[in-house]
Amino acid sequence: MSSPTAGDIWNTLSAIDVSKHTEKRRQGSIELSYLSWANAWAYAMAHYPELTVKWHGMTDKDGVTRDITTYEDGSCSVCCSITIGEVKREMWLPVMDYRNNAIVGSVGPDGRPMGPDARAISDAKQRCLVKCLAAYGLGHYLYSGEDVPPNISVEQIVEAPVKPKKKKKAAKKKKKKEPVVESPDAGALKDELIALTHKLNNGGWTPDDATKAQIKSAVTDLDVEALTSLIKTLQEAEKPLLLINDDTKEDN
Repeated sequence: MSSPTAGDIWNTLSAIDVSKHTEKRRQGSIELSYLSWANAWAYAMAHYPELTVKWHGMTDKDGVTRDITTYEDGSCSVCCSITIGEVKREMWLPVMDYRNNAIVGSVGPDGRPMGPDARAISDAKQRCLVKCLAAYGLGHYLYSGEDVPPNISVEQIVEAPVKPKKKKKAAKKKKKKEPVVESPDAGALKDELIALTHKLNNGGWTPDDATKAQIKSAVTDLDVEALTSLIKTLQEAEKPLLLINDDTKEDN
């Protein structure tokens, strides 16, 4: 099998949507997206398990070779190269603090300059590894402030479904009631119903709540059909009262 070309590797790795494995970190007013070294390594190994990584550094004046490059102010940087087949990419990164500022060395108790500690160097190496893989195309768009690859469609993004925002319901406009046109029949029926109601009340009859509501609605809306029906109902309620009144008169 022939070794992949630089173009083949770029086309493969740059098309991968790493958004579901990116994490957010706020730096001041800016929110940065980054890919952890573990996830970046998993993506790379899934396609190119034969890749190799090499760390580069410098030999100090004491003849000790270290995997960092140290500068006069005590700050330092790390550098790695990744080889896939016959293609090699190299990337470097200063050892930085949580604000992304280079860590400047200090003077130790013995008067010798001290650079960043082992933990800071280790973190820088992990970030440098991810940056070097980005030079091959993996998650490269994160470094330009993008969240997904520029050449990927929305349908290709594999991530947790996002619940659509509920649309605010437009406030329903209250319909203005059309003015009631009082017909001669409705007016007469209304007067008859009111008079009949008063008459029954004076005779000791009290309508229940449901009947009261029906009377009020019929009178307000001038509903001819409702007025007619209520008049018949009240006339039936009036009959027992008439009999009682007649009996009272005979007793007298």
